[in-house]
Amino acid sequence: MRRIAADSNADRKDLFTAAGWERLEAVGLRDADRFVLDQLHAQWQYLEGQLRALAGRLKAFAASAPAKEAEARAKLATIPGVGPVTVDVVVAELGDVTRFKSAKAACAYAGLVPAVRQSAGKGRDLRITKAGSPLLRWALVEAAWRVIRQSAAWRRVYEGVRKRAGGKRAVVAVARRLLVVMTAMLRAGTSYDFLKVGAPRPT
Repeated sequence: MRRIAADSNADRKDLFTAAGWERLEAVGLRDADRFVLDQLHAQWQYLEGQLRALAGRLKAFAASAPAKEAEARAKLATIPGVGPVTVDVVVAELGDVTRFKSAKAACAYAGLVPAVRQSAGKGRDLRITKAGSPLLRWALVEAAWRVIRQSAAWRRVYEGVRKRAGGKRAVVAVARRLLVVMTAMLRAGTSYDFLKVGAPRPT
């Protein structure tokens, strides 16, 4: 859609909105371009409808959850930048948080702990293992980017690691710390307001 719009100098930041589409409809296009554009727009609308239906089902599923699960969702939702999708994934993937011996075990389950290679009796930290739940790891990394943008405290965590190890490892470090905080919240039954970003590292 953007390519066709750009060819007619009609590309806009709000192209994928109702107002943007209305403006594009008013642009004079070749018949072939208009046909392709209409097909793409129909696909876009169909997918948007699918997403709305899925969101509705997820919302209904969450609303029918047992009281303990509903409480866990409510607690995690108090973290600024953590949305309902992340909350649903974390609750569904972690389950009963007491099954993990420690926050480090939960991080290992998410594949957010570094692999360690032993050589000549010395260990060397490598990239994260990516073992465990890829869905949980994805949700936490996405949430990490949001909390970095919305919270000065999380930005400090990110910048501190970024200066030493680069941006990719820094956002993973934030995701790991975020899961540590979430695990502590679920264990204690507390809201985010009562916890500090600088919670102890997993042990």
